[in-house]
Amino acid sequence: MNLTATLRNVWGHRAGVPKLGIDLRLKSYGLNVLKILSISAEARAANKGNEHEVMKSTNFLGYAVQDMDILGQISMVSEASVTLGLSLLPYQLQKLEEIRKGGDLYLILRFICTAVELASAGAAQPQQFHEVSVQAEGWGTGYCPFKIPQSDWVKILKDLGYGEHLLVEIPLLSVAAKKRLGKALAHLAAARDYFSEGKDEETLSSCYKAFEFLAKQAGGTHPDQNGFEKVLKDVNDPDKRRRLKQLLHETCSFLNLGRHEPGPERTTLDRRDAEYALILSYASFSYLAKLVP
Repeated sequence: MNLTATLRNVWGHRAGVPKLGIDLRLKSYGLNVLKILSISAEARAANKGNEHEVMKSTNFLGYAVQDMDILGQISMVSEASVTLGLSLLPYQLQKLEEIRKGGDLYLILRFICTAVELASAGAAQPQQFHEVSVQAEGWGTGYCPFKIPQSDWVKILKDLGYGEHLLVEIPLLSVAAKKRLGKALAHLAAARDYFSEGKDEETLSSCYKAFEFLAKQAGGTHPDQNGFEKVLKDVNDPDKRRRLKQLLHETCSFLNLGRHEPGPERTTLDRRDAEYALILSYASFSYLAKLVP
């Protein structure tokens, strides 16, 4: 027995662990009357809908589970609406942002559905239990791709609470392509991991190390105005170069608060500081990558 699934709506809910709600419409092309007992789905994600070798070319997110206790009956002349809920932790949300690369997102579901066959609509006695195959319209495999446009996904991110933290479309492809920035990127990746773990000082410290590596690689001693003079040598406009130099110097002065150095009493850092540091660092490296050969 086969059903087809159509995506009706996707929404975000932020109370507790953020949850992605997935509203679906199921339709049967058979003559049997079915009562759906349970439905869940393996959830994967991609930035394209025509994925082949799904296990290799998509990213596993988790399992979306039935979001209500009572599901309806379905027959050839009727449809049933179901809602699945997928919990998304900050790491998973960050991974989704990496996958879609600022574009559309494809949610790819493989359904696990159990139903009971009834003699007629409203009948009380079940006739037979079935594991039901669920496919997307026009899709012949067990994995069903559903497109979520970029404009819709950004709104959903806000509903999930993600927009309050790091909803900044920073083009990092140019950064990743620069082999000379490899170690600096490793420091930024570590900073992002520390941020997700709630380690605020370590977040700032790792961001500082990324700038420190860049300055030293350019021949400087420290990530200060002298060091960034060498990094920005290809900026021809003197006034622009001076302002950029000062901006990067002040950024690193702020990031230096996360380093454990002897001397004065350490400054207390919190989540806001770590968030600000991470956004500043990623934005800066996105810009600087275009200056590094």
